[in-house]
Amino acid sequence: MDTACGSDPPQSKKVCVIGAGMAGLAAARELRREGHDVTVLEQSGDVGGQWLYDPRTDAADPLGVAAPVKVHSSMYASLRLISPRQSTGFTDFPFCPKSGRDDRRFPGHREVDLYLKDFCDAFGLMDAVRLNTRVLRAAMTPARRWAVRSVDLGVGECDGADEKKLDAYVDEVFDAVVVATGHYSQPRLPSIK
Repeated sequence: MDTACGSDPPQSKKVCVIGAGMAGLAAARELRREGHDVTVLEQSGDVGGQWLYDPRTDAADPLGVAAPVKVHSSMYASLRLISPRQSTGFTDFPFCPKSGRDDRRFPGHREVDLYLKDFCDAFGLMDAVRLNTRVLRAAMTPARRWAVRSVDLGVGECDGADEKKLDAYVDEVFDAVVVATGHYSQPRLPSIK
């Protein structure tokens, strides 16, 4: 870090990143590079965000219109990138074809998911990620810090349908919060008369 102008290096902060998709993982990596203590909370069972394909649908609501959705992705089985892999990856971690995997210029969703897992491995991010952890609330405290309440979905409330009680709250305080939850978990459908 450049401190040639006489300024002190920034103090390390405790930062919560909500969401382990492409944006959340990039934020976590950059925050760690700056020396911050990062915790990533991800409600699904793996990293990847939108690119983590789930073949399930929301039972009687296959379009996922009703809130809350249970399947947090609008991914479909045959989805492929609409932009070439060369312009999709991070500038310092190229999205190059790997032996034995989808080497097409416009690969399928599984290849993007694997790329994000490779990114996590390359930068040692998994030790900062808590999977199956739903954030219930993030609120600023009077001391100008962030109180974050989450629940482990393996222990507490899952989707409301199983009538488990929220008995596994985890309350933590952070200096900053990055919200990287995406905007594709619930479709926007047109209103047609």
